[in-house]
Amino acid sequence: MALRVVYRSWGGENEKDRPEGYSKLTCLVSFLRAAQAVEADVVFLNDGPVAPELRRLMDGAGRVVELSGAGMRGSYWGAISLAVDSDWSDDDVVWFSEDDYLYHPEAFTALVAAADGPEAVPAQYFGLYGSTPDRTVHGPDEPPSEPPPGWVQLGPYRSEGRDWVRIQSTTSSLGVRLRALREDKGIFRLCMLPHKNMLRDHDTCVAVQGFSPYRPYDLLHPLYERGRSLKMRVRDALILPFLLVTVARALSRRPSRRRTFLAVEPNLATHMEQMRIATGTDWERVSAESLAWGAQQGLLSDGAKA
Repeated sequence: MALRVVYRSWGGENEKDRPEGYSKLTCLVSFLRAAQAVEADVVFLNDGPVAPELRRLMDGAGRVVELSGAGMRGSYWGAISLAVDSDWSDDDVVWFSEDDYLYHPEAFTALVAAADGPEAVPAQYFGLYGSTPDRTVHGPDEPPSEPPPGWVQLGPYRSEGRDWVRIQSTTSSLGVRLRALREDKGIFRLCMLPHKNMLRDHDTCVAVQGFSPYRPYDLLHPLYERGRSLKMRVRDALILPFLLVTVARALSRRPSRRRTFLAVEPNLATHMEQMRIATGTDWERVSAESLAWGAQQGLLSDGAKA
């Protein structure tokens, strides 16, 4: 097994509420720090030009592939297609990363151990970030998602001193065995439709495990809920067929195609969004130590803005 990484980046910034000290440079340096601890083949997939300081680090750490104006959906599909259409072995594990995640220095050593070590866990999909039964990555005012019908909680499985437990879903930063990804490519594509500027990450993760991401109430209630505008009702009606097909695809999966998705607990990566920070790790310390490591390695120029 080889670890392949596709790190997606773009030159802009969105309007998410970021924690103090956040920067894409800090995220990238934390990623490089974690990646240098293992043997990893890294591809940087850039949607448009990125900051020169970032590009310099990328050129020194892997292969850079440029996209032009692909957008969120095009970039993610480009990353999936790059992996699926490659000559990489079915036995390899691919880690897809977005550029606004901070990594614990042991993130990839734990991933490799869980995927291919003496204490490997029984999973086809892997999460370094995501809500577990005991730790949520959602804000205090956001209710946790209800388990899908038929859900069976699995784990914890112990691997090299860390617990891995079944999760419903994560974001677009995830790991997967390439054989499973090649077989599941159609579900990833389906869960991008019909949107232009969003991904149905939750639907994807639940569907590949063979569970329905929606209950009948979830599908029908928006159509008759009081107080919704005509525009919103039309939108819901147009999206409904895609959601129904997603449910059908999920429930019709053969047993051999029903995946197990496990995440490490506590998380070893975090989305750098104020209300989405993973608990159980001192991320301010991880950030500071990552930058100190980067400076020690000569990766950061004097004018670099962290």
